[in-house]
Amino acid sequence: MSEHTFARHWYGGIYTPTVTASLGPGSLSVFLGAQPHFMPETIWHEPIYTDPANVDLRFDPENPYWQWTIQSLARCREASQGKYRVAMPELLDGLDVLAQLFGTEALLMFLVDCPEEIHRLLEQVEVIFTRAYDTLRPLVVDDDGGNACAVYMMWGPGRTLVTQCDFSAMISPAMFEEFVLPYLTRRCASMDYCVYHLDGPGAIKHLPALLTVPELHAIEWTPGTPNPYAADPVWWEPIWKPVYAAGKSAHVWAVPTEQIRPFLERFGQRGTLMTTGCDSEAEAQQLIEESRQWGA
Repeated sequence: MSEHTFARHWYGGIYTPTVTASLGPGSLSVFLGAQPHFMPETIWHEPIYTDPANVDLRFDPENPYWQWTIQSLARCREASQGKYRVAMPELLDGLDVLAQLFGTEALLMFLVDCPEEIHRLLEQVEVIFTRAYDTLRPLVVDDDGGNACAVYMMWGPGRTLVTQCDFSAMISPAMFEEFVLPYLTRRCASMDYCVYHLDGPGAIKHLPALLTVPELHAIEWTPGTPNPYAADPVWWEPIWKPVYAAGKSAHVWAVPTEQIRPFLERFGQRGTLMTTGCDSEAEAQQLIEESRQWGA
């Protein structure tokens, strides 16, 4: 099905088609035992733990979903034959994984009632994530030594990751600095290229902390429905001005074509990655050619 889709579209600029072994938004919790419920448009994870003090997270190499992921990536790689990239699955880590294992409301209470247990589990998640990433990367690495990521069609010429903490929209900046920032900083330092997926207005309050992470290279901003698109001028001051001022790059995803020129003329092309769609290949090629002069 993916090859059929690829054959019916033209991929211009740096946009390249990718496939991956997808278990939905986040695989690591499934590898750790969370029960997935698959639906046509999404996936729901059923929590399996109730008391952090009684939990030790361990990686099980015989987990059937882990085995499926390895086998599927190997088959994708064999079938691709250089026609498209095989991407790193969306693993997730940190509090997002714990939220899937314990449930969101329960985890919010645990942050207050037993923070030391949450830190202990976050350390375990770190170790397990690293093992999973390092095991899967040989199946997605390309001839340039880089890898693509399943989300947002990201690619980098080395160890590349799109990371996030969607759970952070429900916690304060102080909690973010305690339960997210230290682990995120270590995660970014372990990669060659790291992009953070900032999701929704509730997460904007954490942007100043994110911009202090040295090895975090770029911010991807998803405003969420029904808010204006990521390149809309309403986000220039609260999001993009601080991002560029901190020396970070911007991944501006799913931009209407009419918003591309104003954004580039305001912020320039250096450190800017924008994605859009057009109705025809000719229209896309014309847009690429004209855009070379905008904000150059």
